[in-house]
Amino acid sequence: MSAVGHHAARSFVRAMALHFVGLTRERSEVVLTLVVPVGYATIAYFIHRSGDRSVDLRGLMAGAGLMGMWSTVLFGAGTAIRNHRMAGTLELLLMAPQRFATTLAPMVTANACFGALAVGATFAWGAIAFGATVAPTSIPVLALVVLVTAAAMGAFSLLVAALFVQVRRAESLASPLLAPLWIISGVLVPAALPQALQPVAALFPMTWGAQALRGAATGAPWSTALLWCALVGAVHALIGSYLVNLVARTSRSRGELHLW
Repeated sequence: MSAVGHHAARSFVRAMALHFVGLTRERSEVVLTLVVPVGYATIAYFIHRSGDRSVDLRGLMAGAGLMGMWSTVLFGAGTAIRNHRMAGTLELLLMAPQRFATTLAPMVTANACFGALAVGATFAWGAIAFGATVAPTSIPVLALVVLVTAAAMGAFSLLVAALFVQVRRAESLASPLLAPLWIISGVLVPAALPQALQPVAALFPMTWGAQALRGAATGAPWSTALLWCALVGAVHALIGSYLVNLVARTSRSRGELHLW
């Protein structure tokens, strides 16, 4: 690695670590990440008991954890932009010579890594409260799947951040995006979507991440879904970086942010 690349990687890691530590000090973020997914997991368990119990309980715990992860990632991206706007630093970041995507990337990556804790919380709660234990040999595979899925979700949130920058209350826009993506991607349970929507579901990294995580938790095949998750996440990272930088360039040319 060249000196420039080494410096860029070190700066990225330091910025991500700084933002991650800041998230751990926010009580609301800790509750949203650790407590809310446990509630999702509990609701999923009672639905499981009332139904035909054909779905593996470990898969439900994985889905509940991904629901919590996506909530943290999406709200985290909106909150980070809102905080910079309220502090009066968003315009400075947009006008800085450094690419705006380079500034946002450590933030959304830290949000994704912080959201990954939700998966661990739901698996721990499922094992303690409901007896949904995972084989010890599956834990390294689960960790790999969670990390790749978190990175892919962070890449997708970078794409969404391009829209958030243009909205006065970005965190409010995150709310209506949660449930539709949960349903389309089949995060909690595999969704029987109409044939017209199936290609749309394949465009989201959550769809492939959910399949990979359920497979890793239940002993089903998972590697192909994980590769697709990484590939789709990489595509979203490229598109998101382009759109975020485009927003910054447009703001520079106009001399102002066009908010709605």
